[in-house]
Amino acid sequence: MKYLAYIILSIIVLSTTSVAQKEITVESIWQNYEFFPNRVPGFNFLQDGRNYTRLEGNVIKKYDITTGDFVEDIFNGDRIAGQRGFEGTFDAYTFNHNESAILIEANKESIYRRSYLADYYVYDFVSERLTPIYTDNKIMNATFSPDGNHVAYVLKNNLYYFNIEKELTFPITFDGKTNEIINGVTDWVYEEEFSIVKAFWWSPDNKRIAYLRFDESEVPEYTMTYHRDQVYPEYYTFKYPKVGERNAEVSAHIYDLSSEESSPVNIGDMDDQYIPRAKWTNNPDELCLFKMNRHQNHLQLHIVNAVSNKSRILLEEKNKYYLNIHDNLNFLKDGKHFIWTSE
Repeated sequence: MKYLAYIILSIIVLSTTSVAQKEITVESIWQNYEFFPNRVPGFNFLQDGRNYTRLEGNVIKKYDITTGDFVEDIFNGDRIAGQRGFEGTFDAYTFNHNESAILIEANKESIYRRSYLADYYVYDFVSERLTPIYTDNKIMNATFSPDGNHVAYVLKNNLYYFNIEKELTFPITFDGKTNEIINGVTDWVYEEEFSIVKAFWWSPDNKRIAYLRFDESEVPEYTMTYHRDQVYPEYYTFKYPKVGERNAEVSAHIYDLSSEESSPVNIGDMDDQYIPRAKWTNNPDELCLFKMNRHQNHLQLHIVNAVSNKSRILLEEKNKYYLNIHDNLNFLKDGKHFIWTSE
């Protein structure tokens, strides 16, 4: 009887397994998206520690974390539709430092896998004032300063910042040019290999902006043909370094808002090197830059003093094969320690 029970159990298990298994096809993954996780769009925890917000349609709704109950609508795009070019619909939002305002992202237009253009607005909850960041063209990666008084963004390969109260725009770079010079956002290689598009970072004291500059003028070009509904195809040419071809020359710079000047950062030889990440420490004078070789198996974290431009190596890792780039670097408030996820 004991052996018979084992046989019956085995048959049940095998039958259940065969029924549960499902053929995985390319169509089921990429056409029907059957295996993609469900996501909650526009989800943000609030600073009170008790509530969170999420985007539902054109409304930002507040919920109680402990009960899951709806609390209130904190922003309804439809109610201010028509004001200063805002159509009422939007795709995402970001709170400022004290949650007194939000940065609204609307009318997204994709460029590559992660990069896109959009219209951006700041809505102030206290004054109920809506302020467009730029009205003549869509822009990229608009980001609040830590104090919420400014917004930095990229337009046509140049970096700018916008004074919200005065509604004044200040240029940071001037040499941006399609397929030649990129400031403040990454090239195609960084977007694909390092999952990064925004390449500028506000200092904690709001006084500086660090950014990357890509010189891709010597990178070979690649032309893609788009066959849409028109009679003739559309041709799109961009900088695309194949294996062994020349990469863009990348350099880091720090812009000082008071002096209105940019200074290049010195972290040694940058021949065939990447800067896949950057982050300010809790000291507003210290910037941490990730430096990695093209083979992507040798990583250095450089601490750069924004005043003296002197740098030192904080951490170095090597691997025979490959090192994965991530964002898990946290500087502690004591100014002496940091947490790093190491391979």
